[in-house]
Amino acid sequence: MAKIDIAKGQVWHKRGEEVTEIAILLKGSFKLRSNDDITLSAENGSILGAFQYCGEVYHYDYIAEEDSTLFVYDYKSEDDLVNAINETASVAPAMASATIDILNGIIETLASLHEKCGKLCKSIKNDYANYKNICAELMIMPNSYDSINILFPPEEPAILTSWQVNFCRSYQEKNELLRKEYYPADINFCIGTILLAAKLAQEIQPQIEAALSFIQRTKLDNDDFIKEYHSQKAKLDDAKRQEAMESGSGKLPQIKNAFHTIMAFADIDRDTSDNFAKDLKKFMDCPDKTEKSGEMRALRLRITETFYKVYEAAFFKALETNEVPAEVKMFFFFGFVDENMAGAENTAALYKYALLWEDDPEGTILPAYKWLQKIYTMEVKPSKDEFDNDWGEHLKEEVRQGNVTQAQADAMLKDPKAMVSYEIHNMITSANKMTFGSVFSFIPVFYAQMVSRPLEQCLSSVEAVRAALNRVRSIDFGCFYRQGFTSYPELKINRYVYNVEVLPYIILMPNYGSRGVMWQEIEGRVRTTPAHFMFSIFHSENLENTMVSICAQFRWELCKRVQGVHYSDISDPSLTAEYVNYLQFYKKMSELSDDMKEKVRASLKKYGNNYRSVFASEYELYINNESNGIPKLNRVAREILFKYCTLSKKYRDALSVNPQYRKLLDAWRISQDEKEHTLDLFSRKILTMTKELPKEVQLEAEYLKL
Repeated sequence: MAKIDIAKGQVWHKRGEEVTEIAILLKGSFKLRSNDDITLSAENGSILGAFQYCGEVYHYDYIAEEDSTLFVYDYKSEDDLVNAINETASVAPAMASATIDILNGIIETLASLHEKCGKLCKSIKNDYANYKNICAELMIMPNSYDSINILFPPEEPAILTSWQVNFCRSYQEKNELLRKEYYPADINFCIGTILLAAKLAQEIQPQIEAALSFIQRTKLDNDDFIKEYHSQKAKLDDAKRQEAMESGSGKLPQIKNAFHTIMAFADIDRDTSDNFAKDLKKFMDCPDKTEKSGEMRALRLRITETFYKVYEAAFFKALETNEVPAEVKMFFFFGFVDENMAGAENTAALYKYALLWEDDPEGTILPAYKWLQKIYTMEVKPSKDEFDNDWGEHLKEEVRQGNVTQAQADAMLKDPKAMVSYEIHNMITSANKMTFGSVFSFIPVFYAQMVSRPLEQCLSSVEAVRAALNRVRSIDFGCFYRQGFTSYPELKINRYVYNVEVLPYIILMPNYGSRGVMWQEIEGRVRTTPAHFMFSIFHSENLENTMVSICAQFRWELCKRVQGVHYSDISDPSLTAEYVNYLQFYKKMSELSDDMKEKVRASLKKYGNNYRSVFASEYELYINNESNGIPKLNRVAREILFKYCTLSKKYRDALSVNPQYRKLLDAWRISQDEKEHTLDLFSRKILTMTKELPKEVQLEAEYLKL
C-alpha cells in the first residue's frame, strides 16, 4: 500500500493501460471519462479501478477534479480488493456507498446509450424518408441505401429490467439508512456490497462497449447517405427560394408531354401514336365517360387495345436500358399516359409513388410490371389462361387448333419474350379489367375522373397488402397451409405427410379499382405452389375486407382442386363437401331454427345459388366477427368453418369461455393432442436412427403449435 497525492487535472491512469492497481480515494474527487458520451464522478471513499478485472485494461481515464489523496494497492486478484477494504475498515461504509453511486452511474450510462441508439436509428430512417420525398420533388431518382433498410436499434439490454438493477437503485435510494445502520454493523456487509457491485459493473461494461460500437458503426455506415441527404435538401431549399423570388416561375421540375415521352420510349409508329392521342382526347371530351353506347364501347376498346400494344413494346424496350424515364415508370405502374388526363395533383402523386416504390423483400407482392420482369427472367411461370391451362398446356392447345406448329410451340416453351407477351394478353388484360370493378366502363388509362378517394388512402403498398394478408393468417392460421409429401428411404419411410405454408403471389394491377381477384390456386398441377391473387394498385375499397374475400375464394378452390371430382361427396368429408351438403339440405337440418333456415334461403337467393359465394360471405363473418366473439353464423356453418378453418391460438384462448365454441374447442383439442402424440412417437423413432429430425418433421411440429 502506498499513499500518494494527485494534483488537480493530473491523470492517475489512462484508458487502455493494463490494470495493475486499485486506489481508495481518501480526499478529493475524480472524473472517470471514457469518451464524450461517458463521464462519471467519483467522490470520497470511491475505489478506483475496482470495476475492471485485474490483468485487463482500464475502461476510463481517471482525472483528478481537485487536489486528491489516494491509498494505492497492488491488484492481482479479488483478494487484494478484499484486503484493501479490511485495511481501511473505518471508511468502509463510505466506500460501499460511493461504489453504489458509481455503479448506478454506469447503469444510467447504459440506459442512456440504448436510448441514443434508438434515436439515431429513428433519425436516420426519418431522414431517409424525407430524402425520398425531396428527390420526388426534384424529380430525380433517389439512391438506394440498403444499410438503412436493414437498420434496426439493438434490443434493450436485459440487465436494464433485471432485479439486479432494481436492487442497485433501491440501495442508492436508501443510502442514508444503509450508511447508518447496515454498513457499520459488519464490515462483511461492505465487502459484499462492493464485490457484488464490481461484478455487476464488469458484466455491464461489454454492453456499454457494444452500444458505443453500434453508434460509431451506424454513423460510419450511413455517412454517405447523410451527405447526400443534406446536399439534396439544400438543392430543394434553393429551388423553393428561387421559385418564391421569381413569383412561381417553376424552377422545380414538372411532368410535361408525358404522352410523347412514353410513345417515343416505346418506339411506337407515328400513325398509332396519333390515333391513340385522338382517341384519348375524344374520350376526355365525352361528358359521360361511363356511357354504354356502341360508339363509346368501340372507343374504349380501341384505347384498350392500343394501351396494351404500347405497354408490351415499352416493356421490352425497358429491358434494354437501365434509364427508364419517370413517365414510363408511371405508365407501367399505374396506367398513366398523360398529365392532363390524370390532373396535376394526381400526376405529382403518381410520380412520387413510382419514384419511391420499394420492392417487397420477400418478392411475393409486386406490381404487374415487376411481375412481368420475373417472368422474363424465368423466376416464375406465366399465369393460367381462362381455361385453367398453364403455359405448356396452352401451347399444346394452340398446336391442336392449328394456330402454331409443334416446332414453334417447342421454341416458345422456353422463350421469355413469348411468355411475357402471353402474360400481358392473357392475365394482365383480363385481371386489369376485373380488378377495375366495372368491366363495361373500363379503360386501362389512368384519368382523374375515376378517382373517388385521395390516392394516398388507396395505395396498395407492399406494407399495406402484407398487413392485410397477415391479418387473415393471424386468425385463420392454416389458410395457406397444404399437405406435402416426402419419403426417407434411408430411414425406410416411403411416405411422410406434412403441412407446409405456401404464400400467394399478389400482383398489383395498374389501375384505380375496387375488386380483388383470385386468379389461380396453384401453378400447374403441383399442390405446393403459390396461388396468384390480383388487386388494383390503387384500391378504393377496404383492402382488409377484400383480402378476406379473396382468401375465402382461395380456400374453396384449393379444396376443390385437392378433392377433384369428390369435392361435393359427403362420404369423403372436406370443406367443400360439408358446405355443399349443408347448403343443399339445410331445410332438413334439425340444428337450424326456422329463422336460420330462412336466412340460408335468402343468402342462396342473393348469390344465385352459387355455393362458393355463400361460403365466402360466411367466411368473412367468421374472420371479422366470430373470431372476436360476435356471433353471426348459424351452428352448422360455425362448426364447419371451425373444423376446416380453425382459429389461431390467440383467438381460441379468447373464445374458450364462449359457450358456442366450448364444445368445438374441446373436440379440437382432443384431436390435436392425438396428432401431437403421434408426431412425438414418430420423432422419437427417427431420433433412434439419426441425430437430427428431418426438415419436414420439424415443419409439422411447428404447424401443430399454431
